[in-house]
Amino acid sequence: MVVNAKSRQGEASFNNIMAELQSQGIGVVAGRAIKNPVNIKPWLEELLEKTEVDTVIVGAGDGSISALAGTLADRKIRLGVIPLGTANDFARTLNIPKDIKKVVEIIKAGYTERVDLGLSGDKCFLNVASVGLGVEVAGKMNHSLKKWIGPLAYGVAAFEAFSQRRPIHFKLTYKEAGHETIREFKALQVAVANGRYFGGGIVSAPDATLDDSLLSVTVLEEMGLLELARIIPGLLDGSYVKHPKVQHFNTTEVLVETRRTHRVNLDGEVCQRTPLRFKVHPAALEVFVPRPD
Repeated sequence: MVVNAKSRQGEASFNNIMAELQSQGIGVVAGRAIKNPVNIKPWLEELLEKTEVDTVIVGAGDGSISALAGTLADRKIRLGVIPLGTANDFARTLNIPKDIKKVVEIIKAGYTERVDLGLSGDKCFLNVASVGLGVEVAGKMNHSLKKWIGPLAYGVAAFEAFSQRRPIHFKLTYKEAGHETIREFKALQVAVANGRYFGGGIVSAPDATLDDSLLSVTVLEEMGLLELARIIPGLLDGSYVKHPKVQHFNTTEVLVETRRTHRVNLDGEVCQRTPLRFKVHPAALEVFVPRPD
């Protein structure tokens, strides 16, 4: 079991999680609270080389879980997710609660589902990869802001990013009905979604599920601040994709190119640059989820 102690609730939660696992009779081979998120993946990789385990429990936010996803993909290892971050959109998509006791009960019940991973070059993402506004929002966030005001930090950062928006010239190449399609846009953002949510409950792709073997691509075309403000309420339920300046389609693979290189946001972490090819890795992870009614 590993906890990102730098996540919004991580440092205070490690002992509570360990106590709850023990009280429900779940043995822990190794447990660690790691303050530097960069060290989580190497620690897990070393553990898996030395020890046979069938379950890994991660208490963290979306960014840290995404970073571990590639290590766990296609292994006979079940993933237990304890959402301790700011957004927790992966857990939200899978209906995993924030309450530690309830999550441990889900893990003990043993029901799992296989979910897809998004691939961005040599990296993985669980929820959404974006170029444009999403990168600017992530750039205006900081650890202190997220820790003190939680999901509201996204709203503060988004307002500032929207007011400073700059359109980008995109070229998208993707598969559609078995054929290659090329489209160009002058847009504020292109988002490639594996899951349904981003930014603490904003609906990126209303039709996306984590087991459909598809990526949902949304293009937010260039528009004025007033028009942009009008579609913001639709982000809460996904209805914004019906706006005439929002393009939306599903595919298994898309190449995103820009005239000038631009940064890419993967599940809240800005870590790559265009051009990039995005793919879906079907049924890559086995995750504990609530048993269906």
